[in-house]
Amino acid sequence: MSMYNESLRAFLKPVLPYLDDPSVSEIMINGPTDVWIERKGKVSKTDATFTEEGLIGAARNMAQFVGRLLNDERPRLDARLPDGSRIHVVIPPIARKGTTISIRKFFKDKLTIESLIKFKSMTKEMARLIDAGIHTKLNMLVSGGTGSGKTTLLNIVSSLIPDEERILTIEDSAELQLNQSHLVPFESRPPDKFGKGGVDMGDLLHSALRLRPDRIVVGEVRGGEAFHLVQAMNTGHGGSLATTHANTPTDTLRRIESLCLMSGIELPMVAIRAQVASAINFVICCERLHDGSRKTIALSEVLPLSEKGEYRTQDIFVFTPVTKDEDGHILGYHAPTGIIPTFVDRARAYGFSDLDESFFDPATYGLPPPPSFRLGETYAVRWAPSLKHRERGERDPDSFKKEWLAFEQRLKDEAHDAKDGKPPAPATPAVQVQVPANLPTPPKAPAARGGPALRPNLPANKPPPPPDDDRTPPPTRNPFASEEDGPGAPDDEPKVQVAADLLAEDETQGRGIVPPRPTRSSTPQPQRSGPTTGVRPAMAPPARRPAAMPPARPALAPPVPDEDLEDEPRELDNSEKTHIRPMPDKPRR
Repeated sequence: MSMYNESLRAFLKPVLPYLDDPSVSEIMINGPTDVWIERKGKVSKTDATFTEEGLIGAARNMAQFVGRLLNDERPRLDARLPDGSRIHVVIPPIARKGTTISIRKFFKDKLTIESLIKFKSMTKEMARLIDAGIHTKLNMLVSGGTGSGKTTLLNIVSSLIPDEERILTIEDSAELQLNQSHLVPFESRPPDKFGKGGVDMGDLLHSALRLRPDRIVVGEVRGGEAFHLVQAMNTGHGGSLATTHANTPTDTLRRIESLCLMSGIELPMVAIRAQVASAINFVICCERLHDGSRKTIALSEVLPLSEKGEYRTQDIFVFTPVTKDEDGHILGYHAPTGIIPTFVDRARAYGFSDLDESFFDPATYGLPPPPSFRLGETYAVRWAPSLKHRERGERDPDSFKKEWLAFEQRLKDEAHDAKDGKPPAPATPAVQVQVPANLPTPPKAPAARGGPALRPNLPANKPPPPPDDDRTPPPTRNPFASEEDGPGAPDDEPKVQVAADLLAEDETQGRGIVPPRPTRSSTPQPQRSGPTTGVRPAMAPPARRPAAMPPARPALAPPVPDEDLEDEPRELDNSEKTHIRPMPDKPRR
């Protein structure tokens, strides 16, 4: 191992300072002379340069360590370094600028749930809710985009699993770092150069179900193994964890559905949706904001399918961005939406007695309720005490807008004081600040007498129909349609008339049919100018090759006397017909 480390560090000598720098989280080599790094969420270019031979040598050294091929037939490599950093390599000619390498580093000090609270990626209340979901064995998915911290968050969430449980991990490249005592890690393997020996994640998941797992943790679901994972979640293997690429909780469920279809198992769409909605109970969404910070933007509960067969989720905690400070950092806050999850009674039975109605009330923490979030349509939603008016469908009063502006100014002042090093202001008593939610506006009362008179004969203003994202857009006008097909055709387009005899002649030529002779009419036909010859003018080649006709059978020739056959020498006929030779005369005794 030490020999490999020394040789690899020799190949990666131009970027060694960045490999040893703990503040650098990712190194991106786009070619021998184009090297970028990510430090504290910001991407910047460096002056480091490689030689093409040294860079391809480093890539092959990485492939040799993990026992995988990297050549023209397999120009891509997904592996890890000895310190746990994840690498991905693409070599020319697929990479047009040269060998491309991405090295994603991991913190040497293992992050914990307290670290996320310190970095303001989530709050203590959100961590408490996740802990309750782990102990009640809810099936959870961690979703987000590339570089949003899904694997790191899955590591932290998995660390909350009790130590006495048997955990099986399945990954493409080993990235999870769990410290539980009863841990069985699996890693997939691609096939060799002969296409043999490959073990994908579906095979490992099939084996894991027969090894008596208490928990199944899948590094990332990206293929047909999602169907086997959903089956495991629905057959008693509760508390399973996995990650996938998605932006919102509803998109996470749709992503798992599309991955289940990649398994090749033919099932109706309704059956797959019902199993996905039944298998997954909780979704944790994380996002990398444009200022480089990583936040847990939503903790959502998955509800049963709607009457139309659509997915339904409701947000329990969300992150709401409010404004930006002078340095461009996003200022926002995490707060409960006021919706009480359906599994709260089960969590209390497991010892989480603090998860009462006040726990999910934003007024308890002196925070304004989030103005926008997702809730399950046509589903009985339970609201916190201070937000009961939303349960009755009443809109928030207009005075809440002023309180929202005051809260925004308070965030700016706190960020400015923290930058100057001033101690935080003493906590003020909890003040209920609310923001108008996106609720339907109640009908206005009729205007009093003396007001502006209404115009007569106006149709009633009907509320617009709810937007349907899955609705097919209406078709556009066919530019080739004639006026008879529908209105709206332009009148100034030139019209071309073609003689009927030319159309008939062209059609008969294309089909290989002899055109019928035109009938003589009483109207004299005009004579064509020019000399007349007996040769028919050359015609254009047919547009389509006529069907091959079977050759006509030749007429039988009269029999030839035997004397003539003996005199003339016989010629070999190489035609396709079968010749029957006459039987030789038997010698007479």
